[in-house]
Amino acid sequence: MNRPRHTRRREHGFSLIVSLVLLLIMTLVALAGMRSVALESTMSAASYDRSLALQAAETALREAEARAVASTPGDFPAAGCVNGFCAQPAPADAARWTNEAFAGWRNATAAVSANATTPGAIVEQMGDGENDPGCAQLIPPLPNCLSPRFRVSSRSAGDGRASVILQSDVAIP
Repeated sequence: MNRPRHTRRREHGFSLIVSLVLLLIMTLVALAGMRSVALESTMSAASYDRSLALQAAETALREAEARAVASTPGDFPAAGCVNGFCAQPAPADAARWTNEAFAGWRNATAAVSANATTPGAIVEQMGDGENDPGCAQLIPPLPNCLSPRFRVSSRSAGDGRASVILQSDVAIP
């Protein structure tokens, strides 16, 4: 069966157009895949940095808790902070750990990862607290009714993508 000559000429370019459209679709799929891989890589790096920052902040927190337990009343200044020991904050004061300009942090001495900034910690004196609810109202009060309380805060950052602040309350029995 012979086709007219003008019909064959129109069909020659159709396979080229189909090939170009398929090539364009495959390029778009490849670009979407590359973008997904780049996003997953960034998320993985941020998760890794957060993990390092958390471990470093935990190191500083444990070290500061040990310093709080071993402290004496003379370690705490009357006001402000000295060498990581801080006076009891006034109720109207802003929280020290939320202030970016606060310079009273004491760097941890324990080794931390090279990718995390050196973590810092502060120990705030919080006054005396009851060890057993209601023991201060007893007459006479129980011998170890009140004990010193401390708020320990630590912070660390991991490569600029993650920062961690941890806090704990410590009571000395």
